[in-house]
Amino acid sequence: MIKQHIFTLLQESLKTHAEAFNIPVNNGVADLLNIERPRQGGFGDYAINVSPLAKFAKMPPPKIAAMVAGTLDQKDLSPTVVGGFINFQISEAVLIRNLIRIAREEKPGQSAVNHEMRCLLEFVSANPTGPLHIGHGRWVALGDSLARILRHTGAMVSNEFYINDAGSQIFNLANSVWYRCLEILGTGGKLPEKEEDKPYPFYPGDYVIDLAQAFLKTHREDILKWDNPEHQAPQEAIDIITLQAKETMLQEQKALMTECRLQFDSWFSEKTLHQEGHVKAIIETLMQKGMTYEKEGALWFASSQFGDDQDRVLIKSNGNYTYLTADIAYHDNKFKRQNGYYNLFINIWGADHHGYIPRMKAAMEALGHDPNHLEILLGQLVNLIIEGERTRMGKRRKMLTLRELVDEVGVDAVRFWMISKSQDTPLDFNVDLAASSSEDNPVFYVQYAHARCASILRNAFLPRVDTLSQEEKPPLLTQAQWQDFLTQVSPDTMGALFTALENEQAQSALKELILKLDSFEDRLQDAVRTRSPHLIARYTQDLAADFHHFYNVCRILVPDPQVMQPRLLVIYTLKRVLAQALELLGVNAPEQM
Repeated sequence: MIKQHIFTLLQESLKTHAEAFNIPVNNGVADLLNIERPRQGGFGDYAINVSPLAKFAKMPPPKIAAMVAGTLDQKDLSPTVVGGFINFQISEAVLIRNLIRIAREEKPGQSAVNHEMRCLLEFVSANPTGPLHIGHGRWVALGDSLARILRHTGAMVSNEFYINDAGSQIFNLANSVWYRCLEILGTGGKLPEKEEDKPYPFYPGDYVIDLAQAFLKTHREDILKWDNPEHQAPQEAIDIITLQAKETMLQEQKALMTECRLQFDSWFSEKTLHQEGHVKAIIETLMQKGMTYEKEGALWFASSQFGDDQDRVLIKSNGNYTYLTADIAYHDNKFKRQNGYYNLFINIWGADHHGYIPRMKAAMEALGHDPNHLEILLGQLVNLIIEGERTRMGKRRKMLTLRELVDEVGVDAVRFWMISKSQDTPLDFNVDLAASSSEDNPVFYVQYAHARCASILRNAFLPRVDTLSQEEKPPLLTQAQWQDFLTQVSPDTMGALFTALENEQAQSALKELILKLDSFEDRLQDAVRTRSPHLIARYTQDLAADFHHFYNVCRILVPDPQVMQPRLLVIYTLKRVLAQALELLGVNAPEQM
């Protein structure tokens, strides 16, 4: 990367001239400096603000900038000083060398920078009591894209889905199916109506009717046998309905995840924590450590001792565990997996779980784990925009579930749109635009750029037709000639890339395009460091825009092979980088559109 090359030169300069700059050697001072692309082209291709060095050097920033610039290697970078900034003008030779480097990469942007990271990434996790909602689609895009990016930069990542299959919600699902079965059979039993200002312990969705009909296919006589004058479901019925209904919903969730190009390495059942005694063991451990106490008939965890804003209930006065208790057992299990193999645990939760973070970190610290190894990413809500109106209910039909959204706009649009903005901000998902073939549709815009690159490369190898005589002419290039060029490409064979351009506008567009290609690996590292896959989605849009601009000011397929082949290498490299970036987002890169 050009940016890394500049930073390395800067580090060497500061180390070599530490005494002159009055800067301590090997103190990481260079890390205080940031290399950026100037917003105005007249200030070079990259710039460094040396102001952070002033507190060490005891000199004004302009003087520091002049001293540092004078020690840097002038070749190919052309450093100039403007105030406290050192600006760098990248030479055509450097651009060409880096273009060739990227073209030869087996997988563009791939590195081993995070090879020591062993991450257990939990996301999407939902109750198997109903269809996944549109918000889960954001976790699909965020979690899976983050996992792909981490792996691409050397990390080992395991994806996990935490199945919330214990507690009252599972009983409520089974009970809802029970009443729907009675309604279908006409026994007089029916799903109770909601009482005002009271929690409603039933699931009224149409999918419950489907579950009831499926259950009746094999247990019709059992339902009739179990029914009673009060129409209350006996425990035997609840147990059997629970098994079938939960499995059906879970299989639907798994099928949808597969369709969304997401594979989980493990599906962890909350119920097993209770069955195998992990929850009980956690209670005993915290009690032995003196971190619990009884109050008003309940058992409390003294989480305020570890940074939480208040203590938390583990066992209610009625003897039931709180949700927190099982979650503590689950995260304790994570830390102990494979004898402590993982060194990073990332959870993706909804924004309403913000207050849950300090209590979970407190619990991990109380159990002897390092809470800094647990990261929680919070995602904001998704609003649907349909026919210009923000709504959670589509005018055409209900569109509350992820399945309905996927059916409406397709997996590519769902994944790209859901990752198009930072998870810290609410997302407006424009359904009509996402389904359109419009330049305003970001996924279409990026995919079209890839398809256009593929078309240019195909056309180079196809016979041509003379526009005047209508006679067929041979291709501009054969596959064999192109493969020879790729194999032997060097700065010498790329000599006409810049010199043959007709105007300054084309030269500027080409330079910007190559610089954007060169920044891919750096953008990946930014996405990893900040846990922000949306940076890659934004990168693809910026890269597509730079390509379209270059394409409009520079003709690619020209008769002179010494001019055409270097330009084709730009298109070839661009196509591969776009495809790689889209793959990291879980989005297809079509060859034709």
